[in-house]
Amino acid sequence: MRITVLTALLAQLAAPAKPGHATIQPSPVEVNGAAGGKLALFVDVTPKPGIHVYAPGSKDYIPITVKLNAQPEIKAGKIAYPKSEMMTFADEKVPVFQKPFRLTQDVTLDKSAKAGSTVTVSGTVNYQACDDRVCYAPESFPVTWTVVVK
Repeated sequence: MRITVLTALLAQLAAPAKPGHATIQPSPVEVNGAAGGKLALFVDVTPKPGIHVYAPGSKDYIPITVKLNAQPEIKAGKIAYPKSEMMTFADEKVPVFQKPFRLTQDVTLDKSAKAGSTVTVSGTVNYQACDDRVCYAPESFPVTWTVVVK
């Protein structure tokens, strides 16, 4: 019986972690773009009630980021963040997101992309979520978009 419980616990630890403190949704899932053209890819984030995620500018916390996987068909540009809220903890003010928000990731399709082909853009959203009492372990969530070259 001990071996069975230990095996079950190890299986849970080995399973990929699913973010539990926010809903992450890439949008739109399919995008049209021209070779050499710029596109905007979106990540819609909805923190669960009572949860906040950190915005850029947080010194001692992990802010939310989007990291695209390198590939020759696309060049990642800068990510645009919405305006954050300031939250006060003890004597420090920290930028956070508590309400649904959208991240905008700019990308440029390579000029050599062939009309009619598709390019899969994938990456990872990384963030740290906290409530009023606890900061949870950093979480990661995979995101994917399909770009149809026109």
